[in-house]
Amino acid sequence: MAQTSSYSLDRRLAGFSTYETTPDEALSLFREARASGRSVFWSDTQGGHYVFLDHADVKAAHIDWETYRSGPQVLRPLAERPRFPPIEYDPPEHASWRKLFAEVLNPDTATLHEAAVREDVEELLDDVARRGAFDLQADFAEQVPLLALCHLIGFDKTKRSEVRRYTVELHAASGDPHRAAAAFQAFAEFGLEEVHARLQEPRDDFLTKLAHARLGDRPLTAMEVGATMNSLLNAGHGTTVSGLTSLLWEVLRSPAIRSRLIEDPFLIPFAVEESMRLHTPFFGIYRMTTRDVTVGGVDIPAGSSVQLMWAAANRDPKVFRDPDTFDLDRDLGSNRLLTFGFGIHACMGQPMARMEMNVALGTLLRRLPDIELIAPDAVKHEFAGSETALIKSLPARIVQ
Repeated sequence: MAQTSSYSLDRRLAGFSTYETTPDEALSLFREARASGRSVFWSDTQGGHYVFLDHADVKAAHIDWETYRSGPQVLRPLAERPRFPPIEYDPPEHASWRKLFAEVLNPDTATLHEAAVREDVEELLDDVARRGAFDLQADFAEQVPLLALCHLIGFDKTKRSEVRRYTVELHAASGDPHRAAAAFQAFAEFGLEEVHARLQEPRDDFLTKLAHARLGDRPLTAMEVGATMNSLLNAGHGTTVSGLTSLLWEVLRSPAIRSRLIEDPFLIPFAVEESMRLHTPFFGIYRMTTRDVTVGGVDIPAGSSVQLMWAAANRDPKVFRDPDTFDLDRDLGSNRLLTFGFGIHACMGQPMARMEMNVALGTLLRRLPDIELIAPDAVKHEFAGSETALIKSLPARIVQ
């Protein structure tokens, strides 16, 4: 019986792909793999790749960028598109790209835009409060990061529906290389048009900086401008929407947690961190090995695709006690959360994402303390193209 069970697990691991499962099923499979002593396993999907589950292995691979390269792409399957900067570049090219992105994403960014985000959140809550019943995902969680991106990059608010349409299409097309290339091209052309408009009418925004940006002694090519816009808009929206929706679900479905946060708003940042650990918005990123390595007792040849599974690392029982439980009092410590990656490729937008979620949850609990979810037990996370896991709908109402 044990041999049959082991064979079944091997078969399921070999067929693992986020395109063929649900987040809950994937997390259950990871737990089963760990229980059987497998911290690294092989999947035949996406051209064949190894999956790292343990926190220590995922973190070590992020640090060792010389062995685990970001090129040619950090997503699978590979698509005919330019590389996303700076995440798909390694040194020495990486430094120039990161310097460019630091023009818009730096230690001052969150503080600079917090007042505008607070104003947006207040206006969104004015609207949902008038309706009484609404969808917290579509009417609130989707809108907060979208409006923040408009402030951050310099888009007019009238452009937000186009930004949303392109980001949704890009995520949805991730499993189809040809469709993904077309979606990338359409998004790139949209961004390029906005950048070119700044050449005629410059403003004090990142679009204007991008229009005049240079890499070394040359200006950016049209495709590089498009890739930059794709990186900012794609990474800056979908994952934050997912993170915020999961946070609202966790807090509002638990009267005890909601009450504690209302009574002590100081705890809200802790709720944000714990939710981002438990419900990692983007499950994991890919790397390519440059040499033979052995990890978790598995020999991995040079030139192998490796998926660094953030969602599994964030639930590693060797690092997090009772890892599948939302614990508001959990001490996450420093550099333990791998939701935003680690090392030189750590997400530059993470302070902005954290600020948006803190402001959104804090303001919602202050303004609408009697809000309640409709059928919270029926809510499920789903994969929405690529590795993004999200709640697609979160119905709620104001209790009269």
